[in-house]
Amino acid sequence: MFSFLALSFRLILFLGFLALSLLLPVSLAQAASAGMPDLLQAEQLIRSGKANEAWRLLSPHEFAFAGNEDYDYLLGVAALDSGRADRATLVFERVLAVNPDHAAARLDMARAYFALGDYQRARGEFDQVQRHEGTPPAAQQTIARYLAAIEERAPGRNTWVTGYAEAGIGRDSNLNSAASSGSIYVPLFRTTFTLGPNSVKAADKFLAVGGGAELAHAIGSGVSLFAGIDVKQRMHRSWDSFDNRSVDFRVGFQAIHDRDTVRLTVGRSDYDLDNAPYRRIGSLGLDLRHAADARTQLLGFAQVSEIKYLQDGTQSYSSNQTIAGFGLVRGLEGGGNPAVFGSVFAGDDTETNRRADGDRELFGARIGYQRQLRDNLDVFTTLSFQYSGYNRFNPLFQKYRKENQYDWGIGLNWRFQSDWSLKPQLTYMRTDSNLGIYDYNRYELSLTARKDFRLLHGVVKGRA
Repeated sequence: MFSFLALSFRLILFLGFLALSLLLPVSLAQAASAGMPDLLQAEQLIRSGKANEAWRLLSPHEFAFAGNEDYDYLLGVAALDSGRADRATLVFERVLAVNPDHAAARLDMARAYFALGDYQRARGEFDQVQRHEGTPPAAQQTIARYLAAIEERAPGRNTWVTGYAEAGIGRDSNLNSAASSGSIYVPLFRTTFTLGPNSVKAADKFLAVGGGAELAHAIGSGVSLFAGIDVKQRMHRSWDSFDNRSVDFRVGFQAIHDRDTVRLTVGRSDYDLDNAPYRRIGSLGLDLRHAADARTQLLGFAQVSEIKYLQDGTQSYSSNQTIAGFGLVRGLEGGGNPAVFGSVFAGDDTETNRRADGDRELFGARIGYQRQLRDNLDVFTTLSFQYSGYNRFNPLFQKYRKENQYDWGIGLNWRFQSDWSLKPQLTYMRTDSNLGIYDYNRYELSLTARKDFRLLHGVVKGRA
């Protein structure tokens, strides 16, 4: 298994080697007269699996060139891949002393500690790289496999807790997702009806607080059980009748093998409106991830849900829903670790309590982009589309209901301390329905501060 892990890391570091190879010709020309060994040749030997030959090429020059970042990094990789993990840690320490942000050296330092059985130090180095949001998704998954192996091997370190707390302020332009017009024409009666105040678009400022935690326990080779909870509360300045609270529970298991991750989750979501139960959802979800290469992840997902509306007047909205889809995450070349992601999905929503519009078929797509502007600042944007078509003729409006929903969001994520972040975000939603009562638009502007933590055997560790 760990030969595959090493291969995955070689793929991840390949881009680093490419960048290094662009810089090396200049440094080689400058150092040739001083007897610098052929670093390009050493790199090629390492990439072709001849680490011992690379070690024999580089090690005689260690006294003369120790402290040269390019030389030391290749010497450390040659030492590690040729079975000299103890020497590798010393060399990587020199690299990180010169350049603490050398991500490839920190990754290989973690691998060296792992090879030596020093799982505590290995975890510390892996955690540093994993917590950095600029780490490519495929690298995150490879690190997760190493961490799973550490949990399996380290006695008494099979249980950990992650969590967060957050608070935010914002403004919602349409907190009740209502039609913009105060009146609706009903063809059946050939009459225009005036809507009540709670059915007309209302805007308000809000305060939101929330938090959550997840407990995970490793039970075998790459297999872990987990249980989690998220609680969120939103309070409005004027329209307190739309104050709401959500409590989400989940339990399940995760299995990681080679490049594949499988996660099965059973969940329950309770939503209260104006301090009264409004909706309850029970769900079963399956998520699949495959690291196709160092830059690409393939995704598959499916979920079945039982949705129950609990108040008089909304119980007919209850349904059983099934959704499945697939997606892709792709890291791009260029500064700032840019990445794009996308997914498509389809499903059906079967009414269970005489919904006026009957059953619903739906399909849609989502795309997104993110990029680092600075080491601690990311920008992201998402765009999604969903079509819904209902199969029962609506007698009031004399037509079959159809809707197109568009969602767009953009924001920043500023990690101003190692375990603190600040996120300003703007989202916009547009539902284009052929029934006027369901046709609306909505935007939300928010600013959220968040604290992340990791608890392991009674010790709290910050997470970026």
